[in-house]
Amino acid sequence: MRVRFFAMAVQSVLAFPFLATLVFSCAGAPVKEDSQPLPPLWVSDTEKAYPDRDWLVVVEAEQDAKLAERAAVTRLSQIFRVDLVSVTAANRQLAESIKTVKGKSQLITSQSSVITQELLSTSTVSGLIGLQVESWANPKGRSYANARMNRKECSARYSAMIRENEKVINGLMEEAERNPRTFEAYQMLNLAYSFALVTDNFHSLLTVLNPSAISTRPAYGNAMAVKSMAQNAGRSIVVTVKVDGDNSGRIEKAFTECLNTRGFKTAASGDYSYVLAASLQLENVDIANSNNYKYARYILNYSLKDKRGAELFSSSNNGREGHLTESEARQRAIRAAEQEIASTGFAANFDAYFASLI
Repeated sequence: MRVRFFAMAVQSVLAFPFLATLVFSCAGAPVKEDSQPLPPLWVSDTEKAYPDRDWLVVVEAEQDAKLAERAAVTRLSQIFRVDLVSVTAANRQLAESIKTVKGKSQLITSQSSVITQELLSTSTVSGLIGLQVESWANPKGRSYANARMNRKECSARYSAMIRENEKVINGLMEEAERNPRTFEAYQMLNLAYSFALVTDNFHSLLTVLNPSAISTRPAYGNAMAVKSMAQNAGRSIVVTVKVDGDNSGRIEKAFTECLNTRGFKTAASGDYSYVLAASLQLENVDIANSNNYKYARYILNYSLKDKRGAELFSSSNNGREGHLTESEARQRAIRAAEQEIASTGFAANFDAYFASLI
């Protein structure tokens, strides 16, 4: 008989003495006088072995132990009504978000950081913390497996994790409220949404383990409510875009599209949260060549500042393009500037700045 415990890693501060580890142990099943092993009690009488009042358990039978264990875990997750793929993705997204937190790290509790790492360590076991899997094969080669969770122990653990994450979510939301119409507020609410996704999963699991928990909802509501707050925060941000030397308006359009696709509004003038000031210069370049090409160079400078005039980031880029005619060479130079804005230039610099905000 093979027993696998996917137990709960719990900090001493939470007072639950479980470890997120995998333990293998082997034990022989009871043997009759004719040397034919009897099945474990959970195979012959699951309710007697793991009473429903104390355990959430399912038993599956397959051709081999691994298939039986996989089937048992899948069926147990179906009882929880969770999508294993989306749960694991949410866990990983939160872990990656926490890794990048710098300036606002004081808003992330140490317990929440530990919880996140624990989620990653258990993600290969469907993200169900406290899951235990056990298997047994009969003499004819038929394998049985049970996947189970202790209601009391797991309920206590999930309740503790929900409380910790709620502290972080509420802290991020309060900080965002103190900094309205800013990129920082938008980023903090995005992080709060990542926490809320995982916490919603915790609450869904808890209500199955302990149905009485249905009446207790997290203070933030749910993840979709937090996502809506983040979207509203993004829509409240307006960036004034001004470009000198852009006679065709193409460079201004490239900047505005870059910001619009990231969820922010733009304006040509007005007293708004941010100002993007840029300038474009086009100049002919005399380069001797056998093809008699004409060359044009673009020089693009830009600076993003907040409402107080503090510069958030700036850059200067240039490039050269050639063609048989001077006019087409200048058009190609403008196209190159547009492409630079949308990729390795402004877009990349903006994303790097944005990622550094928390």
